Amino acid sequence: MTTRWKAVLLPVGRIVLAILMVGGAVAVAQVVVKTLKGVLSLGGLVPAVYYLAYLIVSVLVAYFVYRAYVRLIEKRAVPELSRDGAPKEFSIGMLVGLGLVFVVVGLLWLLGCYHVTGVGVWTAVFVVLANDGAGAFVEEVLLRGVVFRISEERLGTWIAIGISVLIFALLHLASANATVTSVVVVGIEGGVLLSAAYVLTRRLWLAIGIHFAWDFAQDYVFGLGRSADGLVRAQLTGPGYLSGGSAGIEGSILALILCLLVSAFLLVRSARKGNIVRPSFGRGREKADPVS
Repeated sequence: MTTRWKAVLLPVGRIVLAILMVGGAVAVAQVVVKTLKGVLSLGGLVPAVYYLAYLIVSVLVAYFVYRAYVRLIEKRAVPELSRDGAPKEFSIGMLVGLGLVFVVVGLLWLLGCYHVTGVGVWTAVFVVLANDGAGAFVEEVLLRGVVFRISEERLGTWIAIGISVLIFALLHLASANATVTSVVVVGIEGGVLLSAAYVLTRRLWLAIGIHFAWDFAQDYVFGLGRSADGLVRAQLTGPGYLSGGSAGIEGSILALILCLLVSAFLLVRSARKGNIVRPSFGRGREKADPVS
């Protein structure tokens, strides 16, 4: 096998192996927790215990299996999941995610596109917390910690962001009533913004915070989720380019503009810190993950 093919296949092999290890372990753990739902919820008397167990198990399994992969296969420390500074970065990410959703929904309300149609139930918080919390953590570990990070080592920051946009878009093809426009818009929003958060910090906590807060705010706070009630029940009306149509606020031109503005800010700061990685071809070997 030529050196060129080894350079291509080695990163791909690492990505596949990491996804199989982390994704497989999380999937098995979640199946086990779901099997024990009756026991964990005390026969259905306290369902909150089951949902909290689902969240905690999903996060811990993803965390420790990813660390094991990095230690055993890549043979290095795991600064991207270091606990030092994690609460601060996660909290800032939460504020960014919440702020973006509040601004988007606020603008849609002012434009007459957002309507509250009823009152939800506060106990739905456990369902939303479990689904959105586990989803945000596991997805960021896989998409940013594995796919983006390893792709960036070989292809550089900009191409890796393009790959993230493509993958994020493809993942949303499975959403109900997805359209070509909504898939493209969502892919650009999530793929660029969350990758930019990682590039700035070289850690996952900021991206996890943004991802979780965005999902939680739209699902629970504003009642725009598709799988569980929130504090209120709401609907979006008006032109699809404003309301997002079947994709919800994630398909709105307002969300796209705001996310791109925040992404540009993060990437400019990243460039000033020297965190933008050039492609490995055509340059000398450089450290792919500069310390922030």
